[in-house]
Amino acid sequence: MAAIRKTWIGVVAGVTALVLAGCAGGDPQAPGTSSSVRPTTTTTSSQPVVIAPTGGPVTAAPIDTAPGATGAPTTPARPGPPPTPATGTVVLRTATLSGVPVPAVPVYLSLQQPCDPASHDIPVGETTETQRLTGVTDSSGLATFTAATGCYRFGMTAPAGTNPVPEGMHTLFLVDAGATVTGQLRFQDTAPEPAPACAESTIETELGVDPAPVADISGCDGQWAVVRWASPGDNQRIITRASGTWTTYVLFPHTTCWDTAAADGVPDRLRQYFNC
Repeated sequence: MAAIRKTWIGVVAGVTALVLAGCAGGDPQAPGTSSSVRPTTTTTSSQPVVIAPTGGPVTAAPIDTAPGATGAPTTPARPGPPPTPATGTVVLRTATLSGVPVPAVPVYLSLQQPCDPASHDIPVGETTETQRLTGVTDSSGLATFTAATGCYRFGMTAPAGTNPVPEGMHTLFLVDAGATVTGQLRFQDTAPEPAPACAESTIETELGVDPAPVADISGCDGQWAVVRWASPGDNQRIITRASGTWTTYVLFPHTTCWDTAAADGVPDRLRQYFNC
């Protein structure tokens, strides 16, 4: 019996050795063996493996599959700031027809859109005011604005005592950036003050005499005066003004007596110029 046990133990030990030799996957087969057991191989998947962290599910990030994409997620670019509008200079000038500046005039500039300034036309009824600039003209009759290129209407509020020229709607067009455009707002010239009745120019004009020689005027009260000119000859005369015009009463030398002159209204201060 002991011999039989030893035989079985030997058989079991041999079989076990053969099994262990077959399971050693990385060892090369010994020379001279004919075992059918082949070494095992390990394959690796090319697909990425996502391991969920403990505590919740994982959502895979989207992958850009466009041609040439690297597979990294993309972020939309933020929009940039709007472009800065091109600007130029607008000068509004207030002056009389003869060019005399009219200061302290409130003026305005009204941007009209939609409108192409290159057309130099604002279509009636097709545009609206989108911006208004206001100012007051300075002592030179000027108001200056920095304005966007575009089509403009402009105008003013005429100060009391002025007489603006009725010219209708005023327009201007700022076409190019950096350019300067001027708009004119005009007034009638103020009528000059009537010349005083005793002024040399008034007397000479109304008498119809040559204004070249210098006149010497004395005793003038707006109705009576004595005048002579620095020219050859005796040109002294007493003049009187009636119905807004100077006329000659007596031309020296004369023969009119004082009684007659007094009856005609000659003031007593001029009595020295009369005889009898």
